[in-house]
Amino acid sequence: SWNDPPRNIMPAVRRIQIPTAAILGVAVEGSDLAWPGASGDPCLPCIDAFNRQQRYIDVFNRGSVPFEFTAEADQPWIVLSQRDGLVAKEQRLWVSVDWSSAPKGRSAGVVQIRQADQLVKVRVEAFNPTEVTPDTLDGFVETAGYVSIEAEHFTRNIPAGKLRWERIVDYGRTLSAMTIMPRNADSVLPPDGSPCLEYRIYIFNPGQARVLSIVAPTLNFLPDRGLRYAVSFDDEPLQIVEIVPKDFDARNGNRQWEESVKNACRVVQSVHRIEAKGYHTLKIWMVDPGVVLEKIVIDLGGLRPNYLGPPESFHH
Repeated sequence: SWNDPPRNIMPAVRRIQIPTAAILGVAVEGSDLAWPGASGDPCLPCIDAFNRQQRYIDVFNRGSVPFEFTAEADQPWIVLSQRDGLVAKEQRLWVSVDWSSAPKGRSAGVVQIRQADQLVKVRVEAFNPTEVTPDTLDGFVETAGYVSIEAEHFTRNIPAGKLRWERIVDYGRTLSAMTIMPRNADSVLPPDGSPCLEYRIYIFNPGQARVLSIVAPTLNFLPDRGLRYAVSFDDEPLQIVEIVPKDFDARNGNRQWEESVKNACRVVQSVHRIEAKGYHTLKIWMVDPGVVLEKIVIDLGGLRPNYLGPPESFHH
């Protein structure tokens, strides 16, 4: 609970008995399980040619006597930070890809962690597409089933007369934000007379796309309207999204407000259908002034639980 305990009493404690014999334990980035013993096979998150991540494997000791281990990759393009070592408590191995020899497209290999007669095989996946490369990319690129975009990193910022999107420096949870100016502008019905932010993206996995917009916490502060913006891909019909409706139940509204204050944002979404792989343009349109857009995440089926939104996707 948030308050002090009713009595000043020591909580129950117990001593964990660690076995004497050395026992291999392996944990991998992206999982809260440990092997041997966990169900399934360990697999590192994919390493792609755009972000060129280093992934980690933790080799740890479930016993109290140190042990020696070896690590071996079955593919020449898998690079390990070390191939053996002595583990008293734990050691972290870094796994990367030699892109000069990595196969094109999707490929996989295995890193074998061995200690005495114990063996754990960790799957390594790499993605090295031929359709677009880090040098030829024009915009953002999907990796791991999502695209994450900071609002200020637009491809085009298209004003409509005096109406325009402007950057608020250092506002927001991760970088900055974009908002409508002038602040006392009248509402509009896009696309006519509506300023627009465009974000060019390359998608490998077409299908259903959820556009999650992270906006500043707000209320329906005007008596005659809520707070809205519009979203579209390419030339599809626009979807008008309500951040806060004009009228809403006071109890639910209060809970929503409390949640938005706690998180310093609201997350609203729209659902779209993307039919083809390749370049697409996401468009964010003004409907009402007062919207402060901080970040956009396009979930194409790979988005994992997060708090701040995933790190910004590779763009060029």
